[in-house]
Amino acid sequence: MLSDGVVLFAAFFYMAILFAIAYVGDRRSLAKRSMISNPYVYSLSLAIYCTAWTYYGSVGRAATTGLGFLPIYLGPTLMAALWWFVLRKIVRIAKRHRITSLADFIGSRYGKSASLTSLVTVICVIGILPYISLQLKAVAASYAVIQQYPEVITPQLIHSNFWQDTAFYIALLLAAFTIMFGTRQLDATEHHEGMVAAIAFESLVKLIAFLAVGIYTTFFLFDGLGALFTQAMAEPALARLLTLEAMPGGYTNWFALLLISMLAVFFLPRQFQVAVVENTDEAHIDKATWLFPLYLLLINLFVLPLALGGLLLFPEGAVDPDTFVLSIPMAGQQEWLTLFVFIGGL
Repeated sequence: MLSDGVVLFAAFFYMAILFAIAYVGDRRSLAKRSMISNPYVYSLSLAIYCTAWTYYGSVGRAATTGLGFLPIYLGPTLMAALWWFVLRKIVRIAKRHRITSLADFIGSRYGKSASLTSLVTVICVIGILPYISLQLKAVAASYAVIQQYPEVITPQLIHSNFWQDTAFYIALLLAAFTIMFGTRQLDATEHHEGMVAAIAFESLVKLIAFLAVGIYTTFFLFDGLGALFTQAMAEPALARLLTLEAMPGGYTNWFALLLISMLAVFFLPRQFQVAVVENTDEAHIDKATWLFPLYLLLINLFVLPLALGGLLLFPEGAVDPDTFVLSIPMAGQQEWLTLFVFIGGL
């Protein structure tokens, strides 16, 4: 039985592992034995593009717009083909000018304008606040869902007091992690090796957890892709999700999302941080050019099967599609898989 105690123990144990990896990464950096001077670690750190929204929201989006989730990942995949030249050049510029942020980079291209740098910083902060809140909501919602085990329901997240809100404590933990491994160094040009190592590790855990629930849903609940898609095609509402017409706005929306995602993989502040500022060797870009798209392919491999499987298991909006990733193993009474999936989204 997944009691609150078990779930909280697993969550804090996983967070402790991340803190330990970050601590060891920093210590090895001081000893000049880098953990992140590796093209595979670099490539996995780039997977920070896939947030908690990717983990839960992609399936939710696929459940309402069908193939409409694809442009968000096709854009970065297309852009990665240009990394051998474009990203390499940005990394060289950043190292030459000792650039430590996206704002610094843009300001340096216009005469190192302090006013422009400040403006970009303000825009980034304002733009990223709702983005961070989405991630906090996703994690808080997943905890609220798993608390109901073995029942599969979508609980309310409204609390009268902030100390009853799971997202508040998650934010405190993230703030502590950021202070310890992201901002405590006085030398702004120093690499945050512990932070990057932890990001790479959690990217791997997230991928394995998502593949595990995808395999369980596709091959154990529905006897394979063929059986799952056959059942879905038998229902007109689900069959429509397998066409391009399911996405509102049609091709215009597809093109807009494709363009935005192509820019996002370069210019989201977190992407610029790991891809440019934390790069220790530009030769790592060569492997990242194909490893990062491979990661995107694998983590999206079961998005549509999970969306269709969730709609077949929970018809008529009985369960929020954004929670299908967690709700499906809960419905199958798979305690360990449910816990692993929860950890993957954490």
